[in-house]
Formats: sequence, structure tokens, C-alpha cells
Amino acid sequence: MEKYDMLLVNPYWSKLQGGLEHLGLGYIAAELRSRDMKVKIIDIPINKWNEKKALDELAKISTQLIGISLPFQEGAKEGLDFTKKLRKAGYTGHITIGGIYPTFAYEKILAAYPEVNTVVLGEGEITIAELCEHINFQKPAELNEIKGLAYRVNGKTIKTEIRPLVETLDTLAFPSRDTLEEVIKEHDFVSMMTSRGCYGRCGFCSVDPFYSQFGPKYRLRSSENVIKEMEYLHYSYGTRNFMFNDANFIGGKGKGQQRAKEIAEEIINREWNIEFRIQCRVNDVDKELFALLKKAGLSRVYLGVESGSQTVLDRFKKDVSVEDNLKAVKILSELGIFISMGFIMFDYQLTVNELNENISFLQEVKKIVPKGKLGYVHPLTKLMPLAGTEVEKYMLENNKYKGESLDEPYSFDDGVVNFLYSTASLGAKLIWKAKDLLKHRSEENLEWTKGWTEKA
Repeated sequence: MEKYDMLLVNPYWSKLQGGLEHLGLGYIAAELRSRDMKVKIIDIPINKWNEKKALDELAKISTQLIGISLPFQEGAKEGLDFTKKLRKAGYTGHITIGGIYPTFAYEKILAAYPEVNTVVLGEGEITIAELCEHINFQKPAELNEIKGLAYRVNGKTIKTEIRPLVETLDTLAFPSRDTLEEVIKEHDFVSMMTSRGCYGRCGFCSVDPFYSQFGPKYRLRSSENVIKEMEYLHYSYGTRNFMFNDANFIGGKGKGQQRAKEIAEEIINREWNIEFRIQCRVNDVDKELFALLKKAGLSRVYLGVESGSQTVLDRFKKDVSVEDNLKAVKILSELGIFISMGFIMFDYQLTVNELNENISFLQEVKKIVPKGKLGYVHPLTKLMPLAGTEVEKYMLENNKYKGESLDEPYSFDDGVVNFLYSTASLGAKLIWKAKDLLKHRSEENLEWTKGWTEKA
């Protein structure tokens, strides 16, 4: 039987179609290995295992510590229920979980899931390394000596001292790439993180409150450090396609734009024939900078537009205008860069007038963007009250949301909007059901990972 100091698990989620590399687990594995600990990454979605297969495979491995990541709040219940199944299958060791959602919901999780021993709060590299040393070698001797943990003692939740964020991201080892070869076979690209957090203050996003409670809300790796990892991946795996999974790759004016420029110039100077994709805010889109990025290989941008109504943008605290949204769309379109828009059609306070403004905005966008250069925008996207956000706080304080489900957690304040959404949603569900029966489900949710140009 294989024996490890720790297993890092990306759990099964029924709504996830196909698996992508879990960089968070890769960074944690790299930290553990730098301390001479034996760790194995078990990525259930990449392996295409169902829960039974996963439990059977885990039973073949001996370890006193299993760490489960909950990267998506919507899939958190399935991940947490997996801990129950682990216990039922006979696992008696320590189970810890981590992620943005557990960081905010640790009290509820520890109360509802006695199968979970500890919850990691905030960034996990150092906390999990110290937890692993504690479980395997009793160093430190007590759990309360480890910063950034929550656990139970006699039914009471204990939260240890806050662990500050890693001050300089360049000091982190590059993430372990245990699953990369499988991902490249299926998707032909490699993921990278060149920053953590975001400088925005959007009220619906959990990224800002997650990082800002522990330190700086936005940190950048240096351009030199980013290029060094790209070089390693480019020559070690032969990859020419890069997916930058940063919440915000550019990082605003000043240092952020300068870093993006340096990365682009270095790619051009090295004459790498590559393609890459980024995510950013609309106010990060500068024509000169993005022309340079396009020359370096930028092909697609996931653009945080969110709404075509100014009152909604203000409610979301986007700190941009509808004109800013259209300007960014025009610049990217003129440069021939594919646009995938983050767009929230419905939110809890939406009015009929704002809904009409959203529809008109999308019609205008469709006129601007050349055919084949705009990603699908789902007409029924609904704002979700993610843990730790101002939206969740407002809904809880006003008894609009029980905080127990992400399926249909609230109704709309406007009765007409509520009727329109409910009617349209029912129709959409019937259509998708029919497509499922005919084995003809759309792949629109996969468009961001598909469509890589074949390089010479």
C-alpha cells in the first residue's frame, strides 16, 4: 500500500464537465515537497472518476492527513458530503478543508460536518505545511500554535491567530505539475497564476474580502518571475498555449500596466510563438498596451463587464461607466481579440428598466464585435450571494437569503422581474432537459478553454 504524509484532493462535482489543473493544490504540494514531505495530488475531475471510484482509489493509499479543496462555492456541498463518505468508507485520519467559501463559512461547516477536523483560513501553503508537520511529526505540538486554522474543542469552535498573506509571491516555489500532462492531452494549454486578488471592490465578488482580511488585497509576481515559469513550461512540456487564471492580469495603471508591458516585450524578444488568454476589468483595457499584448500572443480576454445599466454598475460598486464598458469592447474588437464577457443579467434589486438597459447594451455590443469574436452570454445569469460579499451580508441582514443554497436562494424585489425570470427559467430548463435526452448539450461553458490556434 502506498504511504504519504498527505493527500491533496480536488473533489468530484457533478456540474463540472472535465477537469482543469488545480493550481492551488499545486502550490501547496510544492511547499510540502520543499520541506521533504511526501504528498500526492488526487484530482478526481481530471481522472474522470465518479465518487465510488475515488473512494476505492483512496482506500489503496495510507495517510494520516487528507486535504480537500472547495474551489467552487456552488459545489461545496458535494465536496463536504464527500467527507461523510470518506468516513463511512473507513478513513479515520485527519480531514482538513480549504478555499474561499470555507474561510468565510468555517463555523457553519464545523457545526454541520463533524467529519471535518480543521478548516484552513486564507492562503493555504504555510498553514497546511505546518498542519502536515503537526499530524505526522507533532511539530508544532499543539494545533493552537498553527496560525490560520479553525477547529472544534468540546463542541466549541476555536480560531487561531490570523496568518498574514505571503508578502512576496516571487518567494513561492512554482506549483507542482502532477496533472499537467493529462490536461495538455485533453485541452492543449497550461494554466498560470501571476497575481493574487484584485484591486476592485465589486460588492458581489468574494476575491476582495477573502484577501483583504489577511493583508494586501492585490499582489503581483514580478515580470521576471512570470517569464521564468513560462520558460520552464514552454521548454519542459512543449506548451505554446497559456491560460492566465488571475482574477485580474493587468492590475490597473502604474505598476500593473508596466508589468504587463514587460511580460509582453519579453515574449516578443524571445520570439516565442505562443497564444495566451487573460482576465481583466474594463478600465484596464488600454489600446496601446493591448496592441502590444496582441503582438505577444494575446488572443482572448475574459472581460468583467457585468452590466449595461449605470444604476446596476453603481450598485455593484464597479467604479466604471457604461461608456467605459463599450470603450473596452470597441478597443478589443478593433484589435481582433476575442471577448468573453462576464455579465450578470439579473440581480436581486433589478428593475424592468434596468433589465431593458441590459438587453439594449448587449444588442449594442453585438453590433460592435465582429462575427465569431464574442463569447456566448447566457440570458438568465443570476447574481449569487457568495460568502463574505456585501451582497451576502445585505441579504442575510434583510432576511432575503438563508445562506443554505446557491440553487434558487432568493426572489427578486420587483414582482414583474421575478415573474419574467421564473417564466424564462422554466422554459430554459425544459429546453435543456430535452437536449440532455437527445445527447445534444451545448458546450458554451467550455468555449473559454477551447479554440486554441494550432501553432507551427
